[in-house]
Amino acid sequence: MMYDAIVIGSGIGGLTTAGLLARVAGKRVLVLERHTEPGGLTHTFRRDGASWDVGVHYIGQVGPGDRTRAYFDYLSGGQLEWNRMPEAYDRFVYPGIDLSAVSDPEQYERTLIRAFPDEAAAVSRYFKDVRRTAAWTTLGFVGAMVPPRFAPALNLLQRLTGRTATSTTKDYLDARFRSPELKAILTGQWGDYGLPPSRSAFAVHAMIVAHYLDGAWFPRGGSARIARTFEKGIEQTGGAVRVAHEVTEILTEGGAAVGVRALDRRGPETHERIHRAPVVVSAIGAPTTFQHLLPTDGAVGRATARARDTIRRLGAGSSATTVYLRLKADPRTIGVDGGNVWVGRGLDHDAAGTSERALLEGEPQEVFISFPSLKSGQEPHTAEIVSFCSAEPFHPWAHRPRGNRGPDYSALKERIASGMLALAESAVPGLTDLVDYMEISTPLTYEDYTAHPAGAFYGLPATPLRYTSPSLGPRTAVPGLLLSGQDTGSEGVVGAMMGGVAAACQALGPHGYSMISRAVRSGPEKRVGRPYTLPDGKHRAALVVKRRLTPSVWEARLSLEGSVGAWTPGQFARLHVGGDAWRDYSIAGLEDGMLRLLISTRTGGRGSRFIEEVEEGTRTVVELPLGRYGLTTTGHRRVFIATGTGLAPFLAMFHHAQGLEDDTLLFGCRDRGEDLTTLIDDAVLPGRVVRCLSRETVTGSFRGRVTDALARADIDLTGADVYLCGSAAMVADCRPFLDRAGVADILTEPY
Repeated sequence: MMYDAIVIGSGIGGLTTAGLLARVAGKRVLVLERHTEPGGLTHTFRRDGASWDVGVHYIGQVGPGDRTRAYFDYLSGGQLEWNRMPEAYDRFVYPGIDLSAVSDPEQYERTLIRAFPDEAAAVSRYFKDVRRTAAWTTLGFVGAMVPPRFAPALNLLQRLTGRTATSTTKDYLDARFRSPELKAILTGQWGDYGLPPSRSAFAVHAMIVAHYLDGAWFPRGGSARIARTFEKGIEQTGGAVRVAHEVTEILTEGGAAVGVRALDRRGPETHERIHRAPVVVSAIGAPTTFQHLLPTDGAVGRATARARDTIRRLGAGSSATTVYLRLKADPRTIGVDGGNVWVGRGLDHDAAGTSERALLEGEPQEVFISFPSLKSGQEPHTAEIVSFCSAEPFHPWAHRPRGNRGPDYSALKERIASGMLALAESAVPGLTDLVDYMEISTPLTYEDYTAHPAGAFYGLPATPLRYTSPSLGPRTAVPGLLLSGQDTGSEGVVGAMMGGVAAACQALGPHGYSMISRAVRSGPEKRVGRPYTLPDGKHRAALVVKRRLTPSVWEARLSLEGSVGAWTPGQFARLHVGGDAWRDYSIAGLEDGMLRLLISTRTGGRGSRFIEEVEEGTRTVVELPLGRYGLTTTGHRRVFIATGTGLAPFLAMFHHAQGLEDDTLLFGCRDRGEDLTTLIDDAVLPGRVVRCLSRETVTGSFRGRVTDALARADIDLTGADVYLCGSAAMVADCRPFLDRAGVADILTEPY
C-alpha cells in the first residue's frame, strides 16, 4: 500500500505531524512505532489498575483561547479535555526555603520580592527578560514553519536580539543576583529541560519559565489520551499508527528519501517490511536519524555530514531514574494537593546535577515529585519521583535483557529507590507510609522503551551551542526527508509538538503554514461516529459470551472480524473499553477468530466497568497480537507462577505446549472460590499444580502465598526456566528469591 507520508515514531512530535497532514490535507499517513504502545513519552503504563504518566507531568498554555490549546483541540477533534492544576503548581523545598510558584505571574513576582527585598529590581528585570527571551525562541519556531524565503529575515532578527538567550542560565543569574537561595528557586525547574544552570542556555530556561507563568494543566484521564485522540484523525483518512514496528533504515534513491525498511514484531516471528512514500518524517531524534537510519557514506553521507558534526559537538542529553509509587490512600490525606514538588539537599543545582555517585549510593541530591492520579482524576492513587542522571553508571547492565538484568542491578535499583523516597519524604511527610507498591526505571529503561540513545529523552541538549549551531530541521539535506519532534522544536511536550507543526508545514509546501493556521483557527472538525476502515492489526469485534468465574473475574469471548494470522501463546490483546480508553489483556485462547480473555474487576477501573456493564452482542475494537512473551525452547524444566488473571497467558501456552508432565504451576488466590485452575472449561494444566490459598486451609493445597510456597513447597528451581505473570507486587516479591535460587532464566513481560 502506498502512503502519502511515513512518520517514524509516535511521540507527540510525530503524531502532530501525521495528524496535521491527515486533518488539514486529507493525507494518508503511516506512523511506525517501535514500542507496543503509541504515544512515545506521552504514553502511560499500568500495574494492577494503577497508571503512571511517564513523560507528561504538566503542560502550560493550554487554557481556553491559548494557541497551544487550539492545536490540541484541532488534532484531538475536540475530545481531549484538561484539568487545571492547583494555583501553586510548583513548590521548591531547599535548605531554609519552602516557596511555591503560583499561576498569577504578578503575584509570583511579588512573592519573590517579599522574600528577597534586596533583589527587587533584579527580580522585576528577570521576568521581563524571561518574556523577551521566550519571544526570541518563538521566532525560531516560526522560522522553521514558514517557507524558506522568509527564514533569513527571521534568523537575522534572532541574531540581533539573542545575546541574553545564548548565554548560560548560570551566567545570566550570576551577573544579576547575589542570593544563592533566590538563584536556587529561579532555576528550580531545570529538570523540565534536563540541564543544570551551568550547561543550559538561558533561551530554554526562559521558554520553560514563561510557559508556566499562567499556570499548568494536565490531560483529564491521563496523558495516554493524547495519542489515542490524535490517532483517530490519522485513521479516518486511511492512515494508521502501527505499533511493534521498528524502522531500521530510511531508504534512499538518487539521494532522496523514498521509504523505510522496518521490522514487524507483532506476531510470533519478526518480518521485514518495506514501506514507500514521497515524504518520510523522522520523529525519533536527529542522532538516530543521521547516524543510524541513513547511510553515512556516499552522496547521502556527504550531504548529511554537517548535521552529524553538529550532533557530535552537541553531545548527549541527560536521562533520569524514576520511582513509580502506587499509594494505599488519597495523598490529599497528607496535605498534597496535586502540585509538583522540587526537593534539594543544597542550593547548587550544578552540584546536584553531577552527583551521580551519591544517587547510586542511595543519597540523591535532588528529586522531583509528581502525583499523576490527582492531576488526571484517576484512581488508584499514584506518585512519581524523578532524579536526573546520565546513562553511564548503568552501562555495565546494558547488555542484559530488559526485566532480567540480574540481582546486582535489582539491588542497585532498590538502593536508589529507597534513597529517592527518603528525600521525597523530607518534603512530603507521610508519603512513605502511603506506599503500597514501588518500582523504578533507569536510563536503560528509557532507552528500551523510547529508543533514545542513552535514555536521553529530552533529545539534543539545550546548551548555548545548540542555539548558535546550524538548524537540524525540519528541512534536511536529503530531499523527501523531514525531521519532527524535540530536536526540531525544543524540549518538552509543547516544544516537540511545535517541531511536529514545523515538519507538517514543510511537508505541505509553500502554503503549508497558512493552510495549517487557517485550519487550526477554524477549530476541530466533528467526525465522531463517522465509520472508516480499520488499519491492519485492528479488528472489529462482538462480545459473544461473558461469564463470571469468580466474584472479581469474568471470562469474555469475542468474535473477531477479519483474519488474525499467526500469534504466539503468551501475547496480549488491546481491547477498546469505551471513549479513548484501551486496556491490555493476555490472550487466554484464540481459535477460529474467537478470542478468549480473562478480565479482573478488582481495580474498579475503566476496564472493570466495561466488562461489568457491557451486554452480549456489544461491538468494540481489538488490536492484536502484541508482545514478545512466549515459551522458550531451551529444554529446561519449566515452573509457571501466576496469581489471578495472570493465569491467562499460561492457559494459552499450556494448550499448545509439549511435555507439560514435567512442568510445575504455582497458582495463588485467596480461597477455593477464586481458584481459576478448576473453573476454566477445557483447561490444560502441567503435571504438577500447587494451589496456594492465602485465606483458606484445604487438603492438598498450600496455605499461604506463592512467594511462601517457593521457599516451603519442595519445588526444585535449580536450572529451571521460571515464568511469572500476575500482580506487579507478586512479581516483585518473587524476583529476589528467584535471583538467589539458581534458576536458569526468569521470564516475564510487564506491559
